[in-house]
Amino acid sequence: MPALPRDFRALAGACRSAAGRAAIGRGAAGPVLSVADQALVSACNFATTIVLAHALGLEAFGLFSTAWIAVLLTISLQLGLVVCPMISIGPGLPGEAEHAYYAIVLVHEAAFLLLAGSAVAIGLALTLGDPALALALAAGMACAAHLAQDFSRRYLFARGRPSVVLGIDALNQGIKLALLVLLARSGMLSPARALEVVAASAVLSCLCAVPFRGRLARRAGEFGSASRRQWHSGRWLVLTGLMQWLSGYAGLLIAGALLGVTLIGVLRAAQSILGVLNLIRDALENIVPPIAGRALASRGLDGLRPVIGVTAAIGFAGGLSFTGLLALTGPSLLAAAFGPEMAAYAWVVTWYSLLFPVSLVSFAQICAFRALERTGAVFAATAAAAALNLALVYPAVRGFGIEGLLAVAITAEVLVCLVLAGLLRRALKAAPTPVGRLQPA
Repeated sequence: MPALPRDFRALAGACRSAAGRAAIGRGAAGPVLSVADQALVSACNFATTIVLAHALGLEAFGLFSTAWIAVLLTISLQLGLVVCPMISIGPGLPGEAEHAYYAIVLVHEAAFLLLAGSAVAIGLALTLGDPALALALAAGMACAAHLAQDFSRRYLFARGRPSVVLGIDALNQGIKLALLVLLARSGMLSPARALEVVAASAVLSCLCAVPFRGRLARRAGEFGSASRRQWHSGRWLVLTGLMQWLSGYAGLLIAGALLGVTLIGVLRAAQSILGVLNLIRDALENIVPPIAGRALASRGLDGLRPVIGVTAAIGFAGGLSFTGLLALTGPSLLAAAFGPEMAAYAWVVTWYSLLFPVSLVSFAQICAFRALERTGAVFAATAAAAALNLALVYPAVRGFGIEGLLAVAITAEVLVCLVLAGLLRRALKAAPTPVGRLQPA
């Protein structure tokens, strides 16, 4: 019988030792806790959507959804400017450099929160007018608090504390859902009050996360270089986030303008049914970028390729399985969750579900470009899809209604995947770059 390769013998020895078993257990716990956390968040977000839709009615729920679309824009920008560079760069840095880098990222995040919250409040106040001033102020507070909570959980994932993330997310979601249910039962729930509840629960969750922030350090001269590297990696991702928001929500706003604000509430309700599919992507978002960053730092392109291949395979298979399941059960779920008035739109669930297998393959490719710090390719693919979306969505909605909107969305997502595949194939054929060197955009 041939001898086992040395690395397999070492792994077997590690498994037999108590320390090795503990280390392997800790390594396996991260993905499990990440999936559990995303399952919790997705389930609570789904329940929150049901509570709001039932308590507010479709028109008021449409107004809440319109305000939340503005918040979603800031989330996309935060992902590109702060979060995505952080979770790709931070885990690959050694020792003191890592601690100093995370301290600098916290400064970036604080500045972004101030700007984003103010922009949402002012923008909604100018757009909706004086009658919606309370809603605009509540949306600004909810924006800043929600961004801080989302950053906290991703920061803690990057620093290897998934159990803490599960705890702060359970606190945030539990308090938010409980308060919304109490206000709904008392008849006191309004769009502005719902946003205030979102802000309060997120702030409490962030405060509980502070003791677990990990070690931070200050190194002279590091702020400028770290900020430039952050911008180098994030500059295209910021524009990518803007393009993704335009692709995902500009059509929704155009459809609402043409067909009525109630339609926005209907489409958001349909999207909430598909939250189980977001569970897969969000779990991979917390797991894959740090792994890809470490693999590239330690083994170059040879280490990155299998990470991306496995991620794409898991994403496509998982997304396709859930798409088939929702095609069978989605209509009844929508009618049962949101009432008989939604039954006429039950087919929207099946159409929407077609986006996810393709988007998960695109996500795997995006993780590769983030690790390589060549995020200009991601922007190029997303900009092409956004241009297609903006060019076609108005005539499609005008001529075919919701069916036209969904057809344009699916076509744009396929275009993103194809463009990324072509660019990534070329990038992975390139010669490896020394670890620690910045890649050209």
